[in-house]
Amino acid sequence: MIAIRILSGVFSIKVNLLIILMAFSVPSVWGQFNALERYEKDVKLSDNNFTIIPLEKNGIALVREKNKYSAGNRLREVILLGTSLEEIWQADLEVKSSYDLIGYEYGNNLIFLLFREGNVESREFILISLNIINHEVNQFEIKHEFTLRPTHFTMVGENVIFGGYVANEPAIMLYETSKKLLKVIPGFFLKDTELLDVQANKNNTFNTLLIERNSLDKRHLVLKTFDEHGGLLLEDNIEIERDINILTGITSSLEREELILLGTYTEGPGREALGFYSVMIDPFSEQSINYIPFVSLNTLLNYLPSKRVSKIKAKSKERSESGKAPDYKAFVLPIRIEENEEGFYLLSEMYDPASSTIRSTRGNYNDPYYGYGYPPYNYNPFTNRYSNSPYSYNNTSQNTSAKMIESILILFDNQGKMVWDNSLKYDNVKRYVTEQVSDFTIKDELVFLAYKNESELHINTSALTTEPEMDTIKIPLKNPSDIIRNEVEEDSGIRYWYGDFSFVWGYQSIKSTDRKTEDSVRYVFYINKFEAE
Repeated sequence: MIAIRILSGVFSIKVNLLIILMAFSVPSVWGQFNALERYEKDVKLSDNNFTIIPLEKNGIALVREKNKYSAGNRLREVILLGTSLEEIWQADLEVKSSYDLIGYEYGNNLIFLLFREGNVESREFILISLNIINHEVNQFEIKHEFTLRPTHFTMVGENVIFGGYVANEPAIMLYETSKKLLKVIPGFFLKDTELLDVQANKNNTFNTLLIERNSLDKRHLVLKTFDEHGGLLLEDNIEIERDINILTGITSSLEREELILLGTYTEGPGREALGFYSVMIDPFSEQSINYIPFVSLNTLLNYLPSKRVSKIKAKSKERSESGKAPDYKAFVLPIRIEENEEGFYLLSEMYDPASSTIRSTRGNYNDPYYGYGYPPYNYNPFTNRYSNSPYSYNNTSQNTSAKMIESILILFDNQGKMVWDNSLKYDNVKRYVTEQVSDFTIKDELVFLAYKNESELHINTSALTTEPEMDTIKIPLKNPSDIIRNEVEEDSGIRYWYGDFSFVWGYQSIKSTDRKTEDSVRYVFYINKFEAE
């Protein structure tokens, strides 16, 4: 009997050991967000912030105004970094002192920098092109007869597209750099019409998205696609239901064969959204717009206490049963669309537009378009593309801030139907209304949704069929002996870069403990590279 007990105990130990070994041998369902290289540049508090331009697999470009002048022109510093964040080229560009950088784009090994004279509207622009391979620089002076208030800027091939308003009417202009020719694209200058989006496609075409804001019974979303010279290729008019008010809209970029429109809507007046909408473009048949109320998403309300969520859903169910729309609304802005074989991922952010004065902890920001923080929705650095229209609902002054609530990520299939959603709650994050806080990376079947808060990354890792997992990681410093004394909150963040890689950036005061001199503290601008795996 004793022998049997001993053998039973040995068997139990072996089974437990086997289970442990199997647990270690089975790969984890969750991936990791790993820190790689770090770039640092010593700066002064009086220096202007950098504009960061991702160059995909060709690295990153940094641009900033210098407090130096040459023959009446202001110097703009340009630094090119490789994918390992090493400096590979640096130069100073001379631009007229009265012109401010308001936009940039990258493609076909060319960086375009757009400068404007004046604060909001202008008749004159300066366009600079920089070839990142041979470092050839060209400067173009663009003048037109009317005053344009730009809201969108993109490039197709070697041509650039301006979208904006002349008075209160939308206008699209195309500048051909090879001919130094400015074209006004016909079919715009329409009253009671808002320009929602201008999007370059992967096949050297571009889309414009308009919405009719008139009071007629029938209103439409109007999508137009043009070739790189401004020739109209496609036009699609999509009827909007009478009681629906479309607030925002962005288009995909034909990475897939299908083209989708995504955005937010509400019912009746007001600028708070009731939900998302989607519609697949098909000019040869009638399309219906899919409306997805916020309360129908699985995770969007996760930022609220569970009791509050239950009350909202119960009330929405009652309203639905009586034929009424849900009444839960929020301020939400779509940011970017990512296309892959699974469908279309839409990243949006929810915020509370409470006004308060933010005092900067570095520098003297006289330029409202400083740093990578000026609204890089879709990497397009204008003051919020929705705020410069005559239908603006955001105050973008420097004394306006917003409490950022959460990011929302939704997957739509090739029919425009929502198939999955996830959200990431922010922890006490305040930003300018037009600043993007979060971004995401897709690796195999995993989705990494992340945001930066001070010197940490908060990462939500999820898959389409499993529950998400949260992780918080410290952003590593360059040297083990370094200690962060202060992290600037205003101009910092995370962006998707290329492939499996993202980058974070910011400004820090760092003390080197291995230095025993008075200059042991340095102030740096930094970029860290991260890989999803």
